[in-house]
Amino acid sequence: MATVALFISRIVGFYLTLIWIRIIMSWFSPYPRPGSITYFLSMMVDPYLNMFRSKYLRMGLFDFSPLLGIGLLEVIRSIFTIYGTYGVMRLSLIMQLFVQMFWSYGVQLFFILFGILLLLRTIGSFIPGSRFAMNMNAMTASIDNMERKFFRLLFPRRIFRDSTMNVVFCFLLVGLYILVLNLFQMLLVLCSRIPL
Repeated sequence: MATVALFISRIVGFYLTLIWIRIIMSWFSPYPRPGSITYFLSMMVDPYLNMFRSKYLRMGLFDFSPLLGIGLLEVIRSIFTIYGTYGVMRLSLIMQLFVQMFWSYGVQLFFILFGILLLLRTIGSFIPGSRFAMNMNAMTASIDNMERKFFRLLFPRRIFRDSTMNVVFCFLLVGLYILVLNLFQMLLVLCSRIPL
């Protein structure tokens, strides 16, 4: 049984590699031509990835839906690898794997990408009128809307400069990241205490 579990783990790992290759190739050739390698790769991978597509997982030009599919396959691969190696699987370990997957492929990645965009927007706000600032404003319009709503809610009669809002939002994002990280660590500890 352990050998079968390790074999399934390797197959899932190979499929994950195909998914990553497809994602990277889609940056250069989003619409593959029939008969090309990219076309055959998309025929194998896209039906699985399409199960996770959602408008709620898009942020501007970025589509995060493949990360859900990748994260789920990583959990499945980890379960089979652990079972194949040690011959035992516990509910607490499965729960820990799901929490780690949700953190790694969802929450942490969102914080990193949002933080990078916010940092670039903040840099651009200190050099107004530059081409860089205009490009950042166009790319991060949703962040601008979020900042303005937040500040209007707290200070309805006051107008803030973009640079001030961006710096405050950077500090808020770091604080929120630390808080959420601690919550996930507590959740992992709780999962490890499941007796099954």
